[in-house]
Amino acid sequence: MDLNLKDISHLLMIPDKEVQLFIKKKEIPFQFIHDKIVFNKQQIIEWALGRNYPINVSGHNKLSEYHINTVSTLVDKESFHYNCELNESSYIEEMVAQISFEQNVDSETIVQLLKSREAMMSTAIGNGISLPHPRVPLMVGKNKPLINIFFPVKPLDLNSIDGKPVHTLILLISQTIKQHLSLIAHLSFLLSKEIFRFSLENRLDYMELLILIEKIEETRNKAE
Repeated sequence: MDLNLKDISHLLMIPDKEVQLFIKKKEIPFQFIHDKIVFNKQQIIEWALGRNYPINVSGHNKLSEYHINTVSTLVDKESFHYNCELNESSYIEEMVAQISFEQNVDSETIVQLLKSREAMMSTAIGNGISLPHPRVPLMVGKNKPLINIFFPVKPLDLNSIDGKPVHTLILLISQTIKQHLSLIAHLSFLLSKEIFRFSLENRLDYMELLILIEKIEETRNKAE
């Protein structure tokens, strides 16, 4: 798919002049077709990944930082996906297909970036948990990071660091690196609690999980 300069500015969330400077210095992949500069989307995404550029997969132009106080404010009933038919060869596509994105969000690029991250190293962190996420921040049209929790019908062999099959996948999409690090810190605290891991493995109702998240994070806030 060929893109023009405006498309690249939107995709990478940088000014037109910065894209033009990259072109002038030949620091970005482009080509001439009928005397017009065009860009190959796949090449640009790979170029952006190599430089840790955030990628805009939405129709929005502005990005606002969201401070994470608790994971409980990021999830609701729609964030929990029970009895999912997921296959080890296509689970990423199957998960993304179940998420309710805005209409103009480029879900194909999200799939590509999730797969790219898994190709580097499995995000299955052990104890039956996997935390799939893109290699770079993604703007998906919402200022809050997205968390979607999937419970597959059958555990998946995703090359976990402890060799255990995965019974819970927590898919994360953050819009900045700072936001991602904060989200990982919150989830790491939750997952350090045996009662939370037990509750995920036994697939408690989403309301019970939300209450448990609030209770556990209250202890974290008090400790701080």
